[in-house]
Amino acid sequence: MQNKNILVITPFFAPETHAAVFRAHKLVKYLKREGWNPIVLTVNTNYIYNEDESLLKDLEGVEIYRTEYIEPSLRGLYMWITGKDRTFKTLKKLKQNTENTNSIESNTILNKESFFKNYLYKYLLDNYLNVPDRFWTWRKGTVKKANQLIKEKNIQYIYTTSLPFTTLQIGSRLKKEHNVKWIADFRDPIMYSLRNHSSLPRVFKEQKQIEIDALESADIITGLSSSYKLIYHDLYGGKYDKKTHFIPTGADDDYIPKEEINPLNEIIYIGEFLKDYGGVFFEYLESFLKTKPELNESFQIRFIGNSAINKKAINEVGISSLIKEKLIFEDHLPQKELYKRIVASKAVLLIPGYDSHWWTNFAKMVDYIALQKYVLAIVPNPSEARKELTNANLGLFLDNEEQALKCFSSITNSTFSQEPNEEFCKKYLASSQVKQFIQIIEG
Repeated sequence: MQNKNILVITPFFAPETHAAVFRAHKLVKYLKREGWNPIVLTVNTNYIYNEDESLLKDLEGVEIYRTEYIEPSLRGLYMWITGKDRTFKTLKKLKQNTENTNSIESNTILNKESFFKNYLYKYLLDNYLNVPDRFWTWRKGTVKKANQLIKEKNIQYIYTTSLPFTTLQIGSRLKKEHNVKWIADFRDPIMYSLRNHSSLPRVFKEQKQIEIDALESADIITGLSSSYKLIYHDLYGGKYDKKTHFIPTGADDDYIPKEEINPLNEIIYIGEFLKDYGGVFFEYLESFLKTKPELNESFQIRFIGNSAINKKAINEVGISSLIKEKLIFEDHLPQKELYKRIVASKAVLLIPGYDSHWWTNFAKMVDYIALQKYVLAIVPNPSEARKELTNANLGLFLDNEEQALKCFSSITNSTFSQEPNEEFCKKYLASSQVKQFIQIIEG
């Protein structure tokens, strides 16, 4: 009988709730249903993210081990010495309004405006305390616990997901010490994009070597975008092509609404809007509304995410009063409720810009495709997002003002020239993700 014990190693796991959590979360949840025995190794302290305890209900029967993690920061040191909880979730619970929360955080150890905080402390973080990343303090205890679990439970497979670099170091170490099959998963092509690695030469060199060691040692390399294989082919001359595979993250099958959902006269944006995305979408929308004033009341734009961040970024972009009247802001929603909103909407937005993230398979785009929802998109051409939305027959690309006006007309009138590719969309279900994963590791 095949040994189906697999050790999943990630610092981002339930009850944490943010984009980096869900790839491993869904993998564990649906591996269990396929008769596998996933065992999770994660951190014992969540310093900076919201939490949703209901996520743990999805994982009944899954063994989850939490090894000590001390954030290499003043906050981490303060908590370790005093035992006082200064994690984000606790501060948020203590003080619901932003002003009070900020006052607590600023008085924890240092004044945020001090020279030390603004310059010297940042220097220490970038050059020493967060090298190769902020999870290095978690590595030693996790390797020790993993060694114990591998022996006691006769584990044959280990799965790590990165970033951070620390999980790659853990995977490399375990691969050298045990006769296990290592699947190194990349949520990002970490040494390709400046936002994922250090700009300091010494730190960059260390991080680069960690990636190379992982690519050499891993039995299987998986990525959530098919473009990663092309990137690694270019960076390393095709050396790792044969063991590199594309496995998209899937939308959770259980959360897809089964009941009838009343439609809403809204276009929705999910997540944090960044100033870098620019104001092109709003310019196109304003032009459309001025061209078709009779449609001005026909729909609204709802931003679901951190309201404070979204409002600030959109204000910095600069929009007219005409557009401001159409915007609604709402804070984060549980995944089940979010899926309902997607289904109910007229369309969804994916608008990072024409020149960035060509290699990205956006986290929310996964849900849009699985739920077969039309996407108003401002994305690079070519890009991973454009390719997958085109294959799904869901992309409404705002490549210029003329095209944008046509797309807005299609949305407001619900007249589409294309039907969703249902078979392709099923590829973006978590159940499909896991079956593909099993096929690869058993192959």
